[in-house]
Amino acid sequence: MRGVDVLRARVVSSRSQRYVDEAISAYGAGAYRAAILSLWIAVTSDLIDKIRLLAEQGEPAAVASAKELDTAIASADKVALQRFENGLLDVARDRLHFIGAREYDELSRLKVDRNLCAHPAYVGGDDELFSPGPELVRAHLAAAVDGLLAHGPVTGRKAIDRFIREIEEPSFPRADDKLREYLKDSYLDRGSPTLRTNLMKVVCKTTLSADFEEAIRWRATRTAMAMFDLAPTELENAARQILNDRQDGLDDRGLKRLVSGLCYLPFTWDALRAGARNRIEQLLREMSITDMLDTYELFGPLPAAPVDGMVIDRLADAATEVGNRRRPVDLHRPERRLLPKLEELLAEERSYMFAAGVLTWINAISELVSADDLGRILEIATGNTQVYTSVLANQQLTVLREVTAALPGADVHWQAYDARIEALFPSHPAT
Repeated sequence: MRGVDVLRARVVSSRSQRYVDEAISAYGAGAYRAAILSLWIAVTSDLIDKIRLLAEQGEPAAVASAKELDTAIASADKVALQRFENGLLDVARDRLHFIGAREYDELSRLKVDRNLCAHPAYVGGDDELFSPGPELVRAHLAAAVDGLLAHGPVTGRKAIDRFIREIEEPSFPRADDKLREYLKDSYLDRGSPTLRTNLMKVVCKTTLSADFEEAIRWRATRTAMAMFDLAPTELENAARQILNDRQDGLDDRGLKRLVSGLCYLPFTWDALRAGARNRIEQLLREMSITDMLDTYELFGPLPAAPVDGMVIDRLADAATEVGNRRRPVDLHRPERRLLPKLEELLAEERSYMFAAGVLTWINAISELVSADDLGRILEIATGNTQVYTSVLANQQLTVLREVTAALPGADVHWQAYDARIEALFPSHPAT
C-alpha cells in the first residue's frame, strides 16, 4: 500500500493539501476518528473550491451551485448549508462530472464513516462508538486522493468537448512526443479516472466514426497509440469495450476504418472475433491498391501484427501502382518492417516500371537504411537487368545516392556498385 506521504504529494490544491495534512497528523497520532473527519473536510472543501473556480469561468452548473451556497451562507441558513453539503457528491457526479460512479461510491463510504465518527447518536443502544482502524483511514485517503484531490477543476463533459474541438484544429500536436506531453498535461494527469476512461472511449470511437474526415481519424489513431504508451491498461480496457460493442456491425468501409485505426494497437487483433478477423483478411486481399495507398498512408506506419503482414503482402501491387503512375511516396512515419519485402521484390525481374516503383518505396524509407542495408540493395540491383538498364530505375538510384551521401560507409558500397555495373555493362553510365 502507498504511504501517506506519497498520497499527500499528489494533492493538487494547496488548501486541500493543508486539510489533508491535518488528517495525516491525526492518523499519525492514532486519532483515527479525527483523521476521517479532517479527510471529509478536505473533500468537501476541494469540491467547493472547484465549483467556485468553474463558476468564475462561466460553467452554468457551477454558477448555479455557487449561487445556492452563497445564498445559504448570506442568510446563515444552517439547514440549507447542511443540504448543500449532503448533496455535494451528487452535484460532482451528475452535474459537473468531476467524479464517476466508482469515485462516488468510494467517497460516499467516506461520508458514511465521517457521520459515524462525528455523531455519537448514530450508534444505538449500548454499542460502543464507531472505532475506525488505521487501514480504513489509509483506504479512505487513497480513494479521496485518487478519485478527487489529485485532479484539477476539469469537468468530464467539458474536457471531452474541448478535446473534440482541439483534435480538429491546426494546433493539434504533430510530433508523437509532443502529443504525449499534451495528453498528459491537459487530460491524463489532471483528469479523474472516469474522465480518463471516457476520453479514451471517445478517442476509440472517433477512429471508427464516418462523421470525421480521414485526417481527423488518423489524429485519433495517433492519440490512441500515445495513450497506450502512457496508460496501457486503461486504454486497452476502453478500446476492448468499444470493439466488443461495434465490431460485428461494421460494413467494409467500417472495417477499413478499423484497419487504419485501432488495428495500430497491439491487442486489437486478439480483441476481434473470428468473423471480423476473417473479413479483414479478405478485405485486405481484395481492396484496390489505390484505396490502400490513400487510406491513412497504410504502408507507413504499419498496423500492428498480424495486420502488418497482410499489408506488406500487398507491397508488390503498391510498387506496380507507384511505378506505373510515377507517383511519389510520402510516408508520415517510415517503417523499417517494409525493407525485407522491398529487397525481395527488387530481385524480381518483372518490368522497368516495377523496379522503379520498388526503388521509390526504398527511397521513402531511406532515412532508416543502414550502410549494410544499402550494400544489400545495391548488390540486388546489379543482379536485376530491369534495374540497371532502366532509365526510370536509375533515376531512383540517383535519388538514393543523394539521400545516402552522408551515411557513414555508403561511399564504399556505391564505389563497389559502380565497379560491378562497369564490369557487367561497360557502356552503361553510372548513376
